[in-house]
Amino acid sequence: MGLFDFLRSEKRDNGQNFIFSTLGGGASNTGVRVDENTSLTFAAVYACVRVLSESVASLPIHVMKREDNGNVVTDRTHPIYNLVAKRPNKIMTSYTWRNSLMANLCLQGNSYYIIVRDNAARPTELIYVNPEDVEIKYSGGEVFYSIKHYDTPFTADNILHFMGLGFDGIKGKSVVELHRDTIGLSIAANKYGGSFYGNAATPSGILKHPGKLSAEAAGRLSTSWNNKYAGGPTNAHRTAILEEGMEFKSISLSPQDADFLNTRKFQVAEIARLFRVPPHMIQDLDRATYSNIEQQSIDFVMHTLRPYLVNLEEEMNRKLFRENEQDSYYIKLNVAGLLRGDSAARADYYREMSSIGVLSINEIRRLEELNDLPGEAGDKHYYPLNFAPIDGS
Repeated sequence: MGLFDFLRSEKRDNGQNFIFSTLGGGASNTGVRVDENTSLTFAAVYACVRVLSESVASLPIHVMKREDNGNVVTDRTHPIYNLVAKRPNKIMTSYTWRNSLMANLCLQGNSYYIIVRDNAARPTELIYVNPEDVEIKYSGGEVFYSIKHYDTPFTADNILHFMGLGFDGIKGKSVVELHRDTIGLSIAANKYGGSFYGNAATPSGILKHPGKLSAEAAGRLSTSWNNKYAGGPTNAHRTAILEEGMEFKSISLSPQDADFLNTRKFQVAEIARLFRVPPHMIQDLDRATYSNIEQQSIDFVMHTLRPYLVNLEEEMNRKLFRENEQDSYYIKLNVAGLLRGDSAARADYYREMSSIGVLSINEIRRLEELNDLPGEAGDKHYYPLNFAPIDGS
């Protein structure tokens, strides 16, 4: 059975999958059921979601304060810093919170958290909500969130709602729903490979006997053949002994003939394209070189991660800080570590920035996670002409 015959049989045998479940899953045109959980069974989908989730979850997160003189400093004393950088809720660390946030955002297009506030209306906890339990309603110019197990709808101010691509600004679209056929074909190709190698009478075909066999004799012959040469990898490639002038004729295409391997390769690239993840980051190194991997990694930060980070920062800034704080405080996910490049590139950058007075020695040391130099010397900036201190001392 070739790949396309397998897909047809899957579609026929799983016809009930065309009825969408209440969980939002359904069958693709291959007949394979595709939802958030089954999509992760394809390695490329799992790898892309993991790369995006872990990348965002591992970034340093800061609460920044704009001072009256225009300077921006990190404020670790603000209550929101403890909430987002240490303990968003009673069961999650900051890492696991952002990891789950991104996993839901990548696959379902939406991620929700209830904002628990104290008597002074200060956020104290962010409670995870399963996206499948949320119904969004728009009424009177306001958005309300009806959540399973809660009697009263929540106003938008009390829900952190991170949404992906959408058209109405109210709810994001699920990648799994939009690309069910793409993901379904990937899963189906996997199932075909498992079926082929799991029933490895290689190759499958027909036994031709020169005489006429009774139904009973044909049944015994079929059972004997399958017991010896079919049923899994342990029986594959065993030497077949044919008696009484019998012949074996193959009637199945090999995976190569069915373009199975090329299909699998294409689907990996297609999934990487779907999530906008460079192929080398999910271990597809066919076209990778040392030089283009570094550039692709920078492109990943700039063009893949950055939109997610702006999305997260703006939603948190809008709803976690009080209105009178929003001009002075904001949350920043720091990607500087991902853009640093190798040691030679960083050294050239620091040298250039220090030579034109942009960075002091201590500022460079902080970027390298080194302690400041003692005294005031490390905080001085220099002219490019003669490297004299800018303050003239």
